[in-house]
Amino acid sequence: MKFIKSTRIYTENGIVDGFVGIKDGKVASIVTGGLDEPYEDYGDQRIIPGIIDTHNHGAFGYRFAQCNTEDEVVACLLGQASCGVTGIFPTVNKAEHFPILADVAEKEISGAKILGIHSEGPWGSRVGEKGDPKNTYYVPVDLNYAKKMYEAGRGWLKLVAIAPEVDKALEAIRYFKSVNVTTSAYHTNANYAEANIGIDNGISVATHLGNVMTGLHHRDVGTMGACILRNEVTCELICDGLHVSLPMVKLILRMKDNDKIMMISDNGSFLGAPVGHYQGTKENANNDRKTIYVTEEGFVVSESGRLSGSSKPVIYGIKNLVEVLGMDLAEVIKMSSYNVALKYDLKQRGSIALDNYADLVVIDDDYEVMATFVEGRKVFDKKTTKVTVNPEFLKSVLPD
Repeated sequence: MKFIKSTRIYTENGIVDGFVGIKDGKVASIVTGGLDEPYEDYGDQRIIPGIIDTHNHGAFGYRFAQCNTEDEVVACLLGQASCGVTGIFPTVNKAEHFPILADVAEKEISGAKILGIHSEGPWGSRVGEKGDPKNTYYVPVDLNYAKKMYEAGRGWLKLVAIAPEVDKALEAIRYFKSVNVTTSAYHTNANYAEANIGIDNGISVATHLGNVMTGLHHRDVGTMGACILRNEVTCELICDGLHVSLPMVKLILRMKDNDKIMMISDNGSFLGAPVGHYQGTKENANNDRKTIYVTEEGFVVSESGRLSGSSKPVIYGIKNLVEVLGMDLAEVIKMSSYNVALKYDLKQRGSIALDNYADLVVIDDDYEVMATFVEGRKVFDKKTTKVTVNPEFLKSVLPD
């Protein structure tokens, strides 16, 4: 057995000054007082449950949908671990992306562990703020393709995002529910009534609540209102303060049972990338993402100013909720770990407790990640682990 020590271990039963004993990848003991065994001492740095990020497209110049080799996927997962993520649903939107992710999920690697696959789309409708209707990849719902998605996932497909109002969406929602795949309300123009019909048919998650969906209005509270009001729905929430303003985050957390909130990042390849502007996509002549800008504030935006994912990880959102909104860290980490594990039935994960997997993150008082343990293995150490941005990605940096 190995032990790690801290004066502030955020366990399921409160904050402990003591030791976590790890054996066979799990928490074998939580000890207070003295210990006559070797241990790794983290002093007053906090040990919290590993973050489980179920909406994450990539990091450090890697995008899961564009990874052609397992090595690229693993490099991305190491970058995630450096941000305190121990479990992840890589987020893509085509069945062809699933096999390589399933392959890596079935292996022990140095980085965040793949716990499922999230298909964000391809069946949406809304273009979002400053969006151009010509600049979408949405396709009609195809139930045969839905079955192909399930088969390609080899049991790892956990979440499919879909706009509930599009033609045949309800049939797809019912199909995925029948094979135990969760569906979420995504990129949707649905009004309150339409959103409720989607929920009645099986939608139980809100994709990045507030973003690219009909919002709160005093005559129709839209998809956002339906997802807040319906207890069946667990809401993803980006807490970077950019996608959803912190006053709105505060309002949401007052309205919605916090046990039904899951913090997510919506990170893409620009997490960990230097500030500057980058060559974007050339796939669509109407696309406003030919150039992507990463700002000092942390925005990732297109030429028209449209948000294009986040450059801030969940740990940054945790800091916002504690240091800016004044919330208790012990309550916040439930939204980044425990609630997620509960929603997706990720057994023995989400909290520091006896017999749970030893998915642990060590953070300092500025919320910098010092070390990350996945199933008891230290996969990231700030002092010794080198995490670099994909050199191919850096070729897309444009001159000032």
